Amino acid sequence: MISVVIPLFNKGSHIAKALQSVFAQSYQDFEVIIVNDGSTDRGPEIVRSVKDPRVTVIDQLNAGVSMARNRGIEAARGELLAFLDADDEWRPDFLATILRLHDRYPDAGLYASAYQILSRANKMTDPRFKALPSPPWEGIIPSYFRSAALGMPPVWTSASCAPLRVLVEVGGFKAGKRMGEDVDLWGRIAIRYPVAFSFQKGAVYCKNAENRACMVFRRQDEHPFLETVETWRGSENIPEKIKKDLELYICRLRLENVRQHVLAGNLERARELSALIRSKWTFPIRQLLWGSYLNSITRILWRLRYQLSHPGFSKYDREEPYQT
Repeated sequence: MISVVIPLFNKGSHIAKALQSVFAQSYQDFEVIIVNDGSTDRGPEIVRSVKDPRVTVIDQLNAGVSMARNRGIEAARGELLAFLDADDEWRPDFLATILRLHDRYPDAGLYASAYQILSRANKMTDPRFKALPSPPWEGIIPSYFRSAALGMPPVWTSASCAPLRVLVEVGGFKAGKRMGEDVDLWGRIAIRYPVAFSFQKGAVYCKNAENRACMVFRRQDEHPFLETVETWRGSENIPEKIKKDLELYICRLRLENVRQHVLAGNLERARELSALIRSKWTFPIRQLLWGSYLNSITRILWRLRYQLSHPGFSKYDREEPYQT
């Protein structure tokens, strides 16, 4: 059995569609654990109206998405845990794809499928993955950190699944983090275990949904995974064979941090972080990643100037996630 964990916070407009995509799976041996993280809309009422014995609803005071997912992990009865955000959707063969990967690669610590992105303009796009064999390949990712550094993330929360034992071993999602908590968990797993991936498109990332956390740009000096790596540096927790690609990935996260500070208007902090990147990372790494980010940041600055001169400009008309 696969346990499906769905955190729910004020997603009443979307949760029914997300659940429909779960019930439409070609593989039907699953349980659904919905953790209501203090919702104030009709979301909990909607999920309680679902008459399916496989659905369990857990209520908690608002504690954030990490605590909600961890609560779901604690309640899970399945050997594998698949995650789905309440405003995303699965394709009908997602769980079957994950189960096939698990059967072929039982020693992997993380399983993921390709996904599509539905933009705020209702345009469907395919992420550009890098450092992977050509589709329709599936197998163990040659280097998770190199792939995640050079292109769109090969592992995204609503298209991912992990063994319960692995999630318990690495400690689950970091509490108290509003963004990047999932990326941090995937990184901690990828340091210890192989990551299996299929190019079969298994999920849709619905960026047109209301109240998405990614639409809110907050000041956050450190990505959670950067904190993890700093804690582990110099220890035996990081295998020698992945250190080079891990450094490439860290540089990518630092550059993304610069971009987020620019979006939030924290230009002084963005300049400080840019200077750190120039001084700390070797020229080949900076040359590899910096050009695309520089172009992206230039576009963001233009948009900010436009917004200041056009008060009606939507605060949600932001840059799409970085792609190379």
